[in-house]
Amino acid sequence: MFKNLGNIANLMKSIGQLPDRMAKLKQEMEIKRIRGRACEGDHQVLVEVDGLGLVHSVDLSLSLFSPEQKSLTQRLTLEAMNQAIAQAKALHVQAIRELTKGVDLPGLENILEEMAK
Repeated sequence: MFKNLGNIANLMKSIGQLPDRMAKLKQEMEIKRIRGRACEGDHQVLVEVDGLGLVHSVDLSLSLFSPEQKSLTQRLTLEAMNQAIAQAKALHVQAIRELTKGVDLPGLENILEEMAK
């Protein structure tokens, strides 16, 4: 009857540490930078986001600044942004998995899978 008390105590200790660990993780994700890149020929778009998916910079090659290139510029920008954001999501999910390793929270894996989409 009492042999599971140790497991429960460890679980409670781990859960009690989660708020501090989550705050630290958020700070780490704000510092991380992920780049998305889309190119076609000599036309290139680079987008940089943080680990939370917030866009910090967009760099367009000069060749994309002509009116004839408007649709290409839009397409490449969206492609680079989506690539960078998807990488940021994957990084964030992996960091949460590491943070919660050993803590058995029902449904957590399903939530993380949804976050990664």
